[in-house]
Amino acid sequence: MNGKSDSSVNAPCESRRAMLYRKSTLAVLLVLIFLSFFGTLTVSAWMFPQNYDWRYRVISNLLSPRDNPNHYWLAAGGLALTGLLMLPFAGHLQRHLEVIAPLAARISAWTFAAGIVALICACFVVPQHMHEVLGVRRLHELLGRSAAGFLAIGMLCGCWCAWKGRNLFAQRLFWVWSSVTLLPLVGIFFSESLLVLTRLKLSWTIPIRSTLHHSVFWHLGFWEWTGAVAVFVFLCAAVFLTPRRMGLSCADSNPEVPSEIQIG
Repeated sequence: MNGKSDSSVNAPCESRRAMLYRKSTLAVLLVLIFLSFFGTLTVSAWMFPQNYDWRYRVISNLLSPRDNPNHYWLAAGGLALTGLLMLPFAGHLQRHLEVIAPLAARISAWTFAAGIVALICACFVVPQHMHEVLGVRRLHELLGRSAAGFLAIGMLCGCWCAWKGRNLFAQRLFWVWSSVTLLPLVGIFFSESLLVLTRLKLSWTIPIRSTLHHSVFWHLGFWEWTGAVAVFVFLCAAVFLTPRRMGLSCADSNPEVPSEIQIG
């Protein structure tokens, strides 16, 4: 009797969870994410006091009361809302990837969620360099880079799962995920490496600095916006290039997948 009542209590929770992870629901969330992120930031950039060029200016300029005194709240609110709308995708990744590699799927989901939380927190910390916040002088930058790092780890784990489960997933999923994950990371790595080398003021780095100083690849703003687009494409692929449901039939077709692991 107790087992029957427990199942009846859990049934509505399971149905609500299943409804949250439906492709139609996630597709609506993608539209809302696009509007809340790109929409609000575009409007905020349009009303920016100075000329805002996304290739050279970082997103934090839009969130700064000093740089954007009249409309910084619009960018901050849109970015925070974007983070909230992204949270269900962490569970969506785990539900689909744990069939392939349970540990990697959990790492992907939890680091993705940690990156989203750090992103939301960064929206409520004013970008500034003069005063310490909670004992940290550049807390906004720390939260922003932590968000980028955690999201990158989650995306890399997702790429590994997609490669390992390429017999179950569409191969396009791996290629799309790896492209939007690895290419921005490689670009940021080389850009930051060159920046560090030029700060050392080595003689052979002077021509490199003079050549790339006015290039968009030299500026963090370009890579921030590129990374934002990459994350959005990653989420789109997670919704439209993953199967609706996988269970025992998929596990039986791949000897590397434990047969007791199912996704409901």
